[in-house]
Amino acid sequence: MELRQELDRLLEDFIAHGPAGASLQVFQHDEPVYSRCIGYANVEKRQPFALDTICCLASMTKIIASAAVLQLYEQGRLLLTDPVAKYLPEFKDHKVFRLDPRGNILEEPARNEITLAHLFDMTSGITINWHEKNLNSQILSDQSDALDREGRYTLREFARICGTTPSAFEAGEHFYYGQSLDVLAAVLEVITGQRFGTYLKEHIFDSLGMKDTFFVVPENKKDRLATLYRLEDEQRIPLEWPPLFTTTTYESACGGLYSTTADYASFAQALTLGQYRGVSILHPRTIRMMATNRLKGAALEEFSGPYHSGYGYGLAVRTRMNSSEGSITSPGEFGWTGGFGSWVLMDPATQITILYMHQSIPNREEYIHPRIRNIVYAHLG
Repeated sequence: MELRQELDRLLEDFIAHGPAGASLQVFQHDEPVYSRCIGYANVEKRQPFALDTICCLASMTKIIASAAVLQLYEQGRLLLTDPVAKYLPEFKDHKVFRLDPRGNILEEPARNEITLAHLFDMTSGITINWHEKNLNSQILSDQSDALDREGRYTLREFARICGTTPSAFEAGEHFYYGQSLDVLAAVLEVITGQRFGTYLKEHIFDSLGMKDTFFVVPENKKDRLATLYRLEDEQRIPLEWPPLFTTTTYESACGGLYSTTADYASFAQALTLGQYRGVSILHPRTIRMMATNRLKGAALEEFSGPYHSGYGYGLAVRTRMNSSEGSITSPGEFGWTGGFGSWVLMDPATQITILYMHQSIPNREEYIHPRIRNIVYAHLG
């Protein structure tokens, strides 16, 4: 079968038994080799899924955030080895939770300073404010809830509570996929004097012509916003967006952006090719650094699993280390996913870019993404 036939078959079968609708674009070099929208952005209104359907990027926001901070790196305004306390004084004399031999939880001075690199690669010891069971998460969650009630929930305030709350572990020793990048975005705000969203618009979105990418969907564009569905026994149940994705004060670098397939494809090609339509947002050497695995030892083991087989983690992206494990893509191929179904793959070696979006819980990424990837590389790689 040809590439189009294989991808059509996969998408049609997936949508018939899963999300309400989806979009998929595949590029090689700067040419689209496949583009398909299927199903509905809103089933009840019979609204077709389209390339300009607005989707919540969730964790695919992280790649954009990483690129933004790396622009400051290229300008000599920060180093990855810089301690976070250089920019956020609340991280000075930071502490870590430890267990004593009797099982008591102690707060003790950290042995390792948290650096900007630890924020990038999720080894900072900062967890997440989603009421997880670890003590760091419980404190961050309670204090974030209080900030939200008081209307003071911002990146800078969140960074403050991260600095004054003991970390879950010593920086660099473990991998925890949490909110480290939100602290990194607070560092960007301190350095630039701008709100994070303002910086992104001026230095990435406007440069690449991304007119449909934002933290708050404008009223005049809400009719293009996809509905989030819960998949349950092959039923699609419409959901309200969780508060994290509707706040107007907290511009989360970890997951707060909305965008379209067309917009994000422009950004993704800029990283795959080193430029998009003559616009470069990062130097190719910086992109290679971004896509180089940083994890080792226990941290790498904690990141690994069937879905990430052969991958490591770089500067807020997963990156292919070993092409013999679970995939036929190139070493150095990189990207990430979003919790509601979005996914991007960027491969400078073959100049292949893949951009996929749907909106559902669970997102079933472990089924659809590897299959798209393998079909594309069997024909183009």
